[in-house]
Amino acid sequence: MTDSKIIPANTIRAHVVDGVHINISEHIRPSPVKRDWMDAVPSGYIYRCIPMLAANTMGWELLNPADTAIIWDGGERIENLKIACQERGLFTANSHFGSGIATWYVPFLFKTSPDLGLYVCGPTNHEKKNARALEAFVRTDWLPFPFTVNWQVNHANTETYFKKGEPIAQIIPFPLRLIDETRLEITTLSSDPGFKAEVEAFGNARAANVAAQRANIAKSKNNDSTPSQEGVYNAQYVKSKSNKGHTPHQTIFKPKKPIDIR
Repeated sequence: MTDSKIIPANTIRAHVVDGVHINISEHIRPSPVKRDWMDAVPSGYIYRCIPMLAANTMGWELLNPADTAIIWDGGERIENLKIACQERGLFTANSHFGSGIATWYVPFLFKTSPDLGLYVCGPTNHEKKNARALEAFVRTDWLPFPFTVNWQVNHANTETYFKKGEPIAQIIPFPLRLIDETRLEITTLSSDPGFKAEVEAFGNARAANVAAQRANIAKSKNNDSTPSQEGVYNAQYVKSKSNKGHTPHQTIFKPKKPIDIR
């Protein structure tokens, strides 16, 4: 039995609400690298944007437990938002706040180690027509109460649909003191000659790569063939550098699968 009062450093503990029996994998999962719309991009070029892939994989996704159709008539009251769920349950969407906001209660009460809080945002790089996720930073290091996931409908009298199993939020651990203790300094590029030289070298290599890509595309058009990307993919960001004393480069994050310690 784990002492619930002691949360080890770099740890998130998700307490399942008493009396609730759920399949954990149907409500939370490590955030995956792939997205449906990215799969549809020709030749998967979008997956070569490494910073985007890193954002995709930050933290864990909370999942919608039932097929849900939402229609807002434009009014500000709770009853102005109509929600139809194929399987109504404790954790399906509800109208709680008004103003066209749909609210999901989650079956977990999150508690983090004293150094962390949770940034709760819309699932990164997922598309959703007619609605936007409302974002929050929650002091889960001390708050003895569950938070909710909220989406605001953008247009009246237009159905917004959430499929069962699709992500409705992403939770990302964030150091509590990082922003307050981080300085933002403004200076000129010429004040750091070494960094300026690195910027120019990186830019020149990137420009050469873009030129090679365009030449390859033009050549393929003339030959009526599909352009090949071999040899022109810019791997500078992927490879990074290892001789400057910085943290080793990581192209994606690998959040761990939830561990059931009940």
